[in-house]
Amino acid sequence: MAPDMQMRWQDQKVVKKDGLWMVEGRPFPRLEPVFQESPANAPNHYILATKVVSPVNSATPPHTHGGAAVTAIMTKGKMLNQMVCPCHEPDSQGTGPKIYSVGDSWYEPPGCHHVRSETVGDEDAEFTAIFMVEKETIDKQGLMGLVVIDAAVEEAKKASGA
Repeated sequence: MAPDMQMRWQDQKVVKKDGLWMVEGRPFPRLEPVFQESPANAPNHYILATKVVSPVNSATPPHTHGGAAVTAIMTKGKMLNQMVCPCHEPDSQGTGPKIYSVGDSWYEPPGCHHVRSETVGDEDAEFTAIFMVEKETIDKQGLMGLVVIDAAVEEAKKASGA
């Protein structure tokens, strides 16, 4: 089935199931650590990589990446991604959705809002995501600090009365 390239990212139905925020009716991709380094020329930062395995029909709700700069490289299948990066495009609504195939890559600057991410087609998709992130983010939150789901942030704000 072809993806809906006209769908507004705000119209995704995000629900909480078994403690995990997800796009309703769609599996959540799996993160597998690949490496983590602490380079001498980037004090207080890690460079780390994860393999992201996205089953057929999977999707990730709108999210950010814990202040990280991210580069991703497709290694299997196809992914539809859409980003809004106000730090580089102050009043931008971002670019429209784009489909990435094996060998394609994308970059998300710190503060970028990854508003749509879903597997396209009838095979699993995989990509390697390489992050440059402050050590404190990973030391406090682990790998889950790299995928900060909008709905979780909103839930935390409501719980704290903010």
